[in-house]
Amino acid sequence: MSKSYEQLIKRVQRIIGSPGAQTKFSAEIKKQHDEDADDWAQMLSELGTVENVTLTPMDDNAEHVGIKWNPEESMS
Repeated sequence: MSKSYEQLIKRVQRIIGSPGAQTKFSAEIKKQHDEDADDWAQMLSELGTVENVTLTPMDDNAEHVGIKWNPEESMS
């Protein structure tokens, strides 16, 4: 795993783990201009395989994405 990919994952985890996101069970993430497009695509692909997680592109390039999850379903 590249250092740039690790940094991207940590940034997204902080967003998803924030109190506001945890209360709403949703978050929005945006690709930063200095992040690698391949890293971004890989991260979205991996997030898309997680059960009870829904990704919604909010722009044509999927550089702004909404994430929703259902914690009750993931516990059953």
